Amino acid sequence: MLNVLSANSGIRLCDGLSRRESLQIGALGTMGLGLPQLLHAGSSTGESGLFGRARRVILLFMWGGPAHQDTWDLKPQGPEASRGEFLPIATNVPGLHISEHFPLIAQHAEKLAIIRSVGQDDNNHSTGAHAGLTGRRHELKAESLAASDTDFPHFGSVLTKLRPNRSGMPTFVALPEVIATTNGAVTPGQGGGLLGKAYDPFQIESHPDRPDFKIDALRLPGEVAASRMVDRRGLLQQIEQTARLAERSGRVESMGSYYQRALDMVLAPEARQAFDLSTETPATRARYGWHAFGQSVLLARRLAEAGVRLVTVYWHRERKTIDTTWDTHARNFEELKNRLMPSVDRPIAALLEDLAASGLLDDTLVVWNSEFGRTPNVNASAGRDHWGFCNSVVMAGGGVPGGQVFGASDDKAAYPVSDKVTQDDIAASIYHLLGIDLETLIHDRLNRPFPVSIGQPIAKLLGGLSRPEARPDPAPRLEADQVGAFVTMLRGRGGRFLAVNLGNAASEKQWTLTAMGAPRGDGINRHRPLGEVPATFKYGGVYFSHFDYGWVVLRLAEPRIITGLQIWFNGSEVPVPEALLSSGQRTLWQVPIPAEARHATPDLTLKIHAPGWPLCDVAVTGDEIRDVHLKMFEESTRL
Repeated sequence: MLNVLSANSGIRLCDGLSRRESLQIGALGTMGLGLPQLLHAGSSTGESGLFGRARRVILLFMWGGPAHQDTWDLKPQGPEASRGEFLPIATNVPGLHISEHFPLIAQHAEKLAIIRSVGQDDNNHSTGAHAGLTGRRHELKAESLAASDTDFPHFGSVLTKLRPNRSGMPTFVALPEVIATTNGAVTPGQGGGLLGKAYDPFQIESHPDRPDFKIDALRLPGEVAASRMVDRRGLLQQIEQTARLAERSGRVESMGSYYQRALDMVLAPEARQAFDLSTETPATRARYGWHAFGQSVLLARRLAEAGVRLVTVYWHRERKTIDTTWDTHARNFEELKNRLMPSVDRPIAALLEDLAASGLLDDTLVVWNSEFGRTPNVNASAGRDHWGFCNSVVMAGGGVPGGQVFGASDDKAAYPVSDKVTQDDIAASIYHLLGIDLETLIHDRLNRPFPVSIGQPIAKLLGGLSRPEARPDPAPRLEADQVGAFVTMLRGRGGRFLAVNLGNAASEKQWTLTAMGAPRGDGINRHRPLGEVPATFKYGGVYFSHFDYGWVVLRLAEPRIITGLQIWFNGSEVPVPEALLSSGQRTLWQVPIPAEARHATPDLTLKIHAPGWPLCDVAVTGDEIRDVHLKMFEESTRL
């Protein structure tokens, strides 16, 4: 434990502080204060520009580039090569139709303004994201382009400069991680850029769904009471030179006042409470989805309620080297319906519902955006590639009239055919709603001026003049997918998986199954018995080996001990850990796949030897299924 106030302080410096105390004060930035420079809001700039309806913004940035024609702009009558596998569904707004895999969002369409004619010719993640996060096309068109101090600043950084919070809460928060390309190049446009590091967001780099989630910057050091932290404020005030603090941060020239404000934030109970998801009921957390994006959206709502002016929630990776973003070059339809779309449908619907119920939706702007759309045609890997020429952006609240569809694309969703706009115009609309004059100047560190936006607000959209024409609702699917309760639970986790629900013909059609008995039982416990010969499960769909599956999961109709179980994954035997061998009978077993057995192969084949086991479900997953999801599964099957 650090003991700044200790009487046994040793040699003292000229300012009355010991060398130890001085070093400890310099360490406060990593001892509970986070990066105080990220709270810098500028002291000379006041309110300016027009009065706007939006007091705060929640930006949902779908890193990777969702397929717009499978989410917001479906073309069921388009050419077969481009229209995809999904069908549109009716919403609560006549004539407004969205994807069948957004059933919850569809119930809130009266709040949505869908812009289907966003286009610009940049097919790169890095520079395309810069445009979506800043409203400025990057001077380059390049991939894996690292962020630099010449980038145009993020919307939140501009707000931090022009409309800083003065109540202890940060102006701009980003979570749950810094986005980057797979090789580690940090995506430009996420921070202060030409304004400087002091205008970067208060960055959360931890997934809030994880049991060990905490905001280190808001935690008092162990065994240090708030009263003692107040005493430390006096020590900070004794430091006249901030050179040591600047050396600690290595990012700005003068940090004294920012440390003071960071300390204010640590001491403020309302700040700590806003970041504390444990105060939410389990039912509320479940409404948003027990996964990284869902809990990030819930946290974003709490921060907006507490006074943060702009929160950006980025789509995340499960691991830095595994691309589990919306970049669906392979398995586009499987990944969308099994993992990606369920993971945004629930939390976005919950967010809109809660903001509307509290009255905050009137002055809270919610924006769905991404770096680009995806190609009209489906590639050989059942995926769609990068496509900057057409994309969809969605707004809700903050003064934007809902129940609208602005612009249109052609029959392939390839190019805008009416009311084309760019990310410049999206940004101009955001600033207009925030009450910031588009000609307001910001200056870089060389004092060069830049207007905050070079686009035009979308007047027709903001004026509520883009109501969809009444048309018949889409016909429902004649044969809906038969999805078992276990697979439904897997979809609710937000993680990657492949699964087969045995005895379910729709589920089994993508697999070749051998050496197991005919289906038995009914309902949740329908299963196939295993015999004396190892059973084979060969996946017949597109197998994306880059996903690096790490667990084999077996669910049984009746409890069994694991002794005698043998598993082979792509030809390599998977050892059963000793801890599982002594754990008694279970109906669900999760066996980790060793790293050396996860080698890339063109397909996936499992072999399982467990004579007499009544297998209901077999899955391979990217990570272990957590207790919270197993509990939700058990509760759902009791109904």
